[in-house]
Amino acid sequence: MSTQKIFLPLPHNYTNDKDSIFNYAVTLMNFCKKYSKIADAHIVDFFTKNIWEEVIPKEWSNAFNVEYMSENENGIIEEEKKLMNKMIRLASFREYEEDWPESLKQFIRNTKELALAREISINDLQMECEEPIDKRILQGMNEKKLHEVKILSRLIAKLTKENEIRTIIDLGAGQGYLSRVLAYTYDLCVLAIDASNIQTCGAQKYQFRTEKSLGLLRKLKQEVKREENNMKNDEYIGKKEGKLTHVTQYVSSKTLTNLISEWNMKKVVDELGDCEFDKVDIIDESCSAKQLKREDNNLLVCGLHSCGVLSSTMLDLFINVEEIKCVVNVGCCYHLLYENEISEQENPKDEEKCSSFPLSKFFKEKNFYMGLTIRHLACQVPSRWSNQQESSIKAFEHHFYRALLQYILIKKELIKGTQRIGKLHHRDFTSFSTYCNAALKKLSIPLNSISQMESEKYYNEFKQKGFIHKIIIFWTLRAMLGPCFESIILLDKCLYLFENNFVKEINCYSVFNELKSPRNMVVVGIK
Repeated sequence: MSTQKIFLPLPHNYTNDKDSIFNYAVTLMNFCKKYSKIADAHIVDFFTKNIWEEVIPKEWSNAFNVEYMSENENGIIEEEKKLMNKMIRLASFREYEEDWPESLKQFIRNTKELALAREISINDLQMECEEPIDKRILQGMNEKKLHEVKILSRLIAKLTKENEIRTIIDLGAGQGYLSRVLAYTYDLCVLAIDASNIQTCGAQKYQFRTEKSLGLLRKLKQEVKREENNMKNDEYIGKKEGKLTHVTQYVSSKTLTNLISEWNMKKVVDELGDCEFDKVDIIDESCSAKQLKREDNNLLVCGLHSCGVLSSTMLDLFINVEEIKCVVNVGCCYHLLYENEISEQENPKDEEKCSSFPLSKFFKEKNFYMGLTIRHLACQVPSRWSNQQESSIKAFEHHFYRALLQYILIKKELIKGTQRIGKLHHRDFTSFSTYCNAALKKLSIPLNSISQMESEKYYNEFKQKGFIHKIIIFWTLRAMLGPCFESIILLDKCLYLFENNFVKEINCYSVFNELKSPRNMVVVGIK
């Protein structure tokens, strides 16, 4: 293990040696455990479980002084705006008042100082020149996806060059945005796999349009190069070009190994299924399994926003499949991970689904688990609040609506426990009474169960007592813990690779702009 190289964006007082990394892991874990009651408290239960009194330390709640409210409506509105702006700056920049208790100030400092750093830029990785991406390859991409694909494809191209890899397996490829750039910009052979046939068919349609439009472009470029270099036609025949094939497949170590070794052209035709376009045009440019095995045995497996367990599966494949020499993973949807201590309802008995988190022996031996509520919290990116001020302010009031509705539903015995309402339209939040009607409809509860007069009475009473202020403060303090718990999920992945001696290099990069890509951490492993 001493020969391994590992780079993690650790806090400034830690170094990337074995002892320091494990010391950091213990410190981070202990901090998260200390404030797990705050992290595990759900906003829905704010009133029904008396969260403000039960979870927030007394000296903290006293410091915020939210019991007093102005007597007139204008005063209340001004107080709310002032508090919201203060909490947004607290979440984004860790700005706090000097007269706050030291325990609160230390909590705020720790939420920033203990999380993995996000300041590393793409330039710090000493990338070589970026290949220009033809706009015809970028069909369907929004600004966020374009930002991510440009940077990640550049990183992957760098790794393939350094490790003599020509073949990429893109897991959870979706609409094929990353796959197309790797194939047609960096001339790599790409096998794009997704579990959804709808996604696969969509990706194939984009691929068909791209190949159709790029065909003439390639021919023109070759003619120009031929004239410039005075080369013969037959010298172009052996030139490698980027090639791309999409398949629908649920991936495990076994299914991927079989797919690589047994997949053939007939299989590709079968996988295309009901996609309504000329399949032959696509297959002519595809990589078959024979090509994969004949041209090189070195593979790179990658995933951009690998949902839930797919990130864990990807790391397992990297460790267990000999041909995979490199892994590049950007995870997301942490709430879809599986933990061994969770109830059978959340954690099916399928053994493959029991190893999502923790992966490393380190966190397993520490018996560290999060649970669904905290895994949801790990997706929070409070640093974005200041750049999304309007939506952040709206979110505060929406949380107040949901918590208050839960209190009314329980008090009137309209439900037992917590029921998911689901997504509502923005027009449903114009007032609390409007929200109640929309929520009751979603829950299949008669609309007259809560009258407009009754909902307005509850709303005014609870707002006058300052409860919305308490919810704003609670939600902010809780959200600030999100990056710390996400850091544990990322650290667990890196330690899992670190514990396998044949993995010679492990890196964790923050290469995306966090404001454009909230899940901006990339885990890289090299054998």
